[in-house]
Amino acid sequence: MKQKISIFLVFLLIIPFFAFAGGDKEETTDGPKEVTLRIWTKAGATEEWRGKAAIVAAKELNKELESEGIVVTVEAVQETAGWGDFNKKFTMASEAGKGPDILCTGHENIAVYGSTGYIVPLADSVKEIKAMAPEFDDVIDGLWAMTAWKGQIWGIPQDTEARPMFFSKTKLKELGWSDAKIAALPDEIAKGNFTLDDMIATGKEAIAKGVVKPGYGFWSRPKSGGDFIQYYMAYGGQIYDPAADKLVIVKKALLDWYKFQRRIVTEGVTPKNFLGTDWGIWHDTVSHDNVLFFPGGVWHFSEWATQHVQDIGGYDYLFKNFGYALQPSGRRGVAAQQMSHPLIYVVVSEKASGDSNQDLAVRLLEKMTTTELYTKHAVESGHLGILKSQADYAPYKADRLLSETLYMLDHAFYQPNHPYYPSYWSALWTNMEAVQNGALTPEEGVDAVIAVLKAEIGDAIIIK
Repeated sequence: MKQKISIFLVFLLIIPFFAFAGGDKEETTDGPKEVTLRIWTKAGATEEWRGKAAIVAAKELNKELESEGIVVTVEAVQETAGWGDFNKKFTMASEAGKGPDILCTGHENIAVYGSTGYIVPLADSVKEIKAMAPEFDDVIDGLWAMTAWKGQIWGIPQDTEARPMFFSKTKLKELGWSDAKIAALPDEIAKGNFTLDDMIATGKEAIAKGVVKPGYGFWSRPKSGGDFIQYYMAYGGQIYDPAADKLVIVKKALLDWYKFQRRIVTEGVTPKNFLGTDWGIWHDTVSHDNVLFFPGGVWHFSEWATQHVQDIGGYDYLFKNFGYALQPSGRRGVAAQQMSHPLIYVVVSEKASGDSNQDLAVRLLEKMTTTELYTKHAVESGHLGILKSQADYAPYKADRLLSETLYMLDHAFYQPNHPYYPSYWSALWTNMEAVQNGALTPEEGVDAVIAVLKAEIGDAIIIK
């Protein structure tokens, strides 16, 4: 029988979070001990395997538990609300001792949830977590660093991704670019031969020649997100000093980044007051080949193919019209990079969940971490694999986009696991938005960031 997963829409202002958390999670019967494990995930229409994998994996776990007199049932709650509401819901539930047993979240939340006691460490080292199960040993070695905090391992990687700079091959061809030049663009970007300056110049040329409308040369994501920090890094930025365990601001890089965000508006390649554009408008506009350059995630390809251009060719249309590369460097001759943002499964503490099923939760995660289940999620949602075995797994290799963007992980950087990072990012975003909209000059924006960070996190910040 086909498995079905319950999808819940949570409206925090209307429905109390208690509606999702009520009732005891264990029931005692004359037969096997019945244990309900609850998993909460943030998932869009193509990402149901984040929670569905737990339901499938429970079948395998129950085979092992039969001799122990235990039967596990999984309740998967998958949110379609934004990350802010999802994080707020988890925090409120945890404070009340009504959280789930397993949470799927961004790795950067480890320090925040760990310091508040909402989640528990799983191992004292990478060596120890890998020895716990062959499934964990299959995880790509470099991804374990994103689950570490204070010398311990706090989560199991769920997925990761590449965040390319997409470009319109058809628009570049209209500009007079040859097929060979278009095909070579990703390599030119990777080497630092085609920079953010070149992207702006190309966008201005496309507007001047009527290839795209004014303001359609470059569209960033329309709302707050860590993606923007890619451009701070493109100008030589640094986020974190692991030796000192402190966050870092490089003033020159921050200024250059803010100047870039203002330039895209003043030079006409991005519309005025662009930030805040509805996501639906953004997706529809870029997927229908109306914008020359636009950064996004590989998972957007699946969303575009199935929800925006499905009636005009789907994936075939996308591959025909768009190319993808690393995020261009802001400095000529300096290699390009991109940010990757692994999601992880964490195990919720007894204090936050109200139960003591942490060991069973880890055993369920073992059964979820398989080549088959992770590939189902990767292919359906457009996320890169996180298991070594997936590289040679036929269903994964057959996906063109995932195969062609896998190299981007070799050029990836990650946000740090630091308890003050949310404050750090908030200061950068708030002032970047003000600079782009013209409310602050780039110089004023930099001064404002430094003032806020000195006041809010003090000794936890290094200013260079």
